[in-house]
Amino acid sequence: MIEEDLANLNTMNINELKKLFLRYFNAHPTLKTKEAYILKLSYRMQELEFGGLSSASRSFLSKISAKAPNVKKVAIAPIGTKIIKQYKGRDYVIRVLENGYELDGQRFKSLSGMAKKITGMKISGSAFFGFNLRGK
Repeated sequence: MIEEDLANLNTMNINELKKLFLRYFNAHPTLKTKEAYILKLSYRMQELEFGGLSSASRSFLSKISAKAPNVKKVAIAPIGTKIIKQYKGRDYVIRVLENGYELDGQRFKSLSGMAKKITGMKISGSAFFGFNLRGK
């Protein structure tokens, strides 16, 4: 029963979900989180059980996505603002640019790129710098 199969996804660990993903998609999984696997698998399971979107629905979605305005990323602060981040005893001065950020004379397109430069690890820039950008 599809309802039980969908409910069971929540009880599976990520390795079990990866195996199931391989079975349903015949491709090696590359998703990062358990939640992403559950969403992708639940959609695929329902698609196989009940059928996918009609061609009319797919066509409609294509049309409205083509008409959607391009969303421009908004800077975290006005251009020219200097932000100081302390990390491991050092102050890092970041300057907000029109299309990115500057750190020690080097330009970055994203906060995450700067966070990686500072920490040496791939990390969420908004989390590292203390900005909550969700919903904005």
